[in-house]
Amino acid sequence: MELNPVYDPKTLNQSKVYMIEGTRYKYLRIDGSRKNIKYVFSPLPNQRKTKEISLNETRLSIRCLEVQGVTYEPPKEQTVVQMGLL
Repeated sequence: MELNPVYDPKTLNQSKVYMIEGTRYKYLRIDGSRKNIKYVFSPLPNQRKTKEISLNETRLSIRCLEVQGVTYEPPKEQTVVQMGLL
């Protein structure tokens, strides 16, 4: 597993996996105004942390690492059909 620092926020992608302080996250969106931009991340399923975090550009370049070669695909919805016995 190779980790690359994220220096440019333009390279953030919702299908990539990022490591922030030992937890794997997916990128969600940008919040805030032009002067105070925050990059919002959500932890992947089965991680100890469960809350979204937001990082400004400085903290993004210090704490955020891209996990090379790993992508996130959201789980597909499964429909369950219950069959009744006559």
